[in-house]
Amino acid sequence: MTSGAIGILGASGQVGHHVVGWLRRDEVGPVRLGGRRRSSLEALQQPGDDVRPVDLNDDLALTEFCRGCRVVVNCAGPSYQVLDRVARVAAAEGAHYLDVSGDGPAHALLQKCMPASRGWVALLSAGMLPGLANLVPAWLSDQPGGALTVYSGGVERLAGAASADLVLSLRPQAAVAVDSYWYGEAGASWELGRRRSRSLVAQENVQLDFFPGTVAMLPYLSADAERLAMRRKLTTLRWFNVFSGQRLRETLIGLRGRSGTLSEAVRDVERASELDVLGIRPYYAMVFVLEQPQQPARRAAIVTDSSLALTAATAVAALRALLRGEIPPGLHFADDVLSPQRTLDEVVRLHAGTRISRHILERAELEEGTL
Repeated sequence: MTSGAIGILGASGQVGHHVVGWLRRDEVGPVRLGGRRRSSLEALQQPGDDVRPVDLNDDLALTEFCRGCRVVVNCAGPSYQVLDRVARVAAAEGAHYLDVSGDGPAHALLQKCMPASRGWVALLSAGMLPGLANLVPAWLSDQPGGALTVYSGGVERLAGAASADLVLSLRPQAAVAVDSYWYGEAGASWELGRRRSRSLVAQENVQLDFFPGTVAMLPYLSADAERLAMRRKLTTLRWFNVFSGQRLRETLIGLRGRSGTLSEAVRDVERASELDVLGIRPYYAMVFVLEQPQQPARRAAIVTDSSLALTAATAVAALRALLRGEIPPGLHFADDVLSPQRTLDEVVRLHAGTRISRHILERAELEEGTL
């Protein structure tokens, strides 16, 4: 897979510009830069780059962008509205497809009616979350099963497609309908092979390792987390979203069931995140605790200064695996086909602001609830 450009949609965005920069650093290309505003793309352009302004809702422009690409990397969103649109156009033009988001709904649509392109590869959820997070349990243990507890969150400024996808995950009625797709459930967990509703409660003023100060923990079982539980044959999965700030948490809780336009909700989320981050160094952390029979408990932690940069680093690691021919033809979630060790190594190499660690927990740490 050596001919044709690597097309990057959303190239000047918060994730896309990192992808472009790291591809250049590794001398992977040539690159084709796509996005809504020509001025933003030209500001990013370097000699040899192909700039193509494109609206994802413009059939002709999207087709022209994908034509001649060997791979199309989609960093644009919101993913719950883009769904399988870009993937199908890329396939029609003979380009493989990688999406930093594109989780369950896009996968369901593509699986229902797969493009006929022979040898085509579509790699979905090739970002931080969903994506990288689901590789960690296999990095902790090569054996399936056990009880997994995950803490993910922090405090960052949210904007653009990231904010919109967050809103749409809480208000799926505003997303494009996909056969009554289940997005997730607050307070739910995975217990003994099935979803258990109202099994966990929110906790306030909690101290957790890797999360500065005191935090709030809101249990939430997403569709992606449930897929992880089934794939890894977990007996238990408890996932907590962690908030260092109060305003974003209150805003997200208030969005559930509330009417109003998507743009209004996105503005509320962006403003709340801006207020939370005032006077605080932004960070995002994911902590995983895995307990298995006859095995010592293990903990892994991923801490980054930017979840968007970490998403981009994961996408570049996935893209390089695709270019090396390591991904078989077909439709895949990234965590189903990527090597955990190699991907995590690549992420740390690319993004100096990310630290990844793992160690065996002492019994006292588990008994005292210390993480």
